[in-house]
Amino acid sequence: MNKTNPYDHNSNGQAGVNQLGGVFVNGRPLPDVVRKRIVELAILGVRPCDISRQLLVSHGCVSKILTRFYETGSIRPGSIGGSKTKVS
Repeated sequence: MNKTNPYDHNSNGQAGVNQLGGVFVNGRPLPDVVRKRIVELAILGVRPCDISRQLLVSHGCVSKILTRFYETGSIRPGSIGGSKTKVS
C-alpha cells in the first residue's frame, strides 16, 4: 500500500468514486487510517453525517464502522469471504 494514498490498494477489485467524490475499491475494506480517523472525529463529538462529508466516505460506511467500534472497541474490518462456522 502506498503511504501517501491510503486508497492505493494492490487488488483486482474495481475502483470507483462514491457520491461524495471519495475513492473506494469495491469489495475491499476502508484503510485503517481512514477508519481510525472516523472514530477519532466521533469521539471529538463530530456528527456521523459531518464525518461522512469531511472524509468523503458514505454515511452508511461511517455508521457501520462506528457501530462496530461502540459494540466491540475494534476498528478492524470483518473477514472477507470464507464460510461461517456451523452452530449446532
